[in-house]
Amino acid sequence: MLSRIKTKLTETDRKILSAHEDIVDGIAAFLGSHCEVTLHSFEDPEHAIIKIVNNHHTNRTIGSPLSEQGAQIVLDYLDNKQQDRSCYTTSSAKGEPMRSLFTVIVNKDKPIGLLGINFNMTIPLTEFISTFSLFHGPNNLQSTENKEQLSANSVEELIHNAVNDVVIDISTNINIPNHEKNKYIVYGLHEKGLFDIKGSVQLVAKELKLSKYTIYSYIRELKDNNN
Repeated sequence: MLSRIKTKLTETDRKILSAHEDIVDGIAAFLGSHCEVTLHSFEDPEHAIIKIVNNHHTNRTIGSPLSEQGAQIVLDYLDNKQQDRSCYTTSSAKGEPMRSLFTVIVNKDKPIGLLGINFNMTIPLTEFISTFSLFHGPNNLQSTENKEQLSANSVEELIHNAVNDVVIDISTNINIPNHEKNKYIVYGLHEKGLFDIKGSVQLVAKELKLSKYTIYSYIRELKDNNN
């Protein structure tokens, strides 16, 4: 089966595959750590993987062979020259269900590689929501200029969504006592840079039904603890 997939790659073929490496990183960054993304080369299907991100799901590494499912996708393409856009159910190394999609990479109809996306379906709902939060990651709300240019309505919406995201994370954390949850919500919002937005303290206080002085005290406490 793999011998039928094996092909001699040209320099152009290798450049096409190399160009897909940034795509692999981009997909993984967008979908988060619960998504494994792989790039395969058909020059040596028995050592097909040339790039993999978040490989803790399947424990595969660079040099691992083309999977049986991936090989079947390629063989189907060879037979009918059509990409199969169907999603499949595969399994992680721990037997967890994964939703998978494969795309054959071609150069003038010649299959040269395979892009695989495997999303672990056991991800907790709170982590899934957090991954796609507007405030998720270090690059959000970077520019002070942009923060000051936000309209009043958009600021209120941003604050509301951000508070909801952090409330979900904190309220489901059994390691945080109930009487300290508001404090940790404020900590989480501060770490995301929310309080750099003008007027955010008053809006967060309204959302949490706290006084703005309580919010300020929590922020001071966090800064003191970090010093």
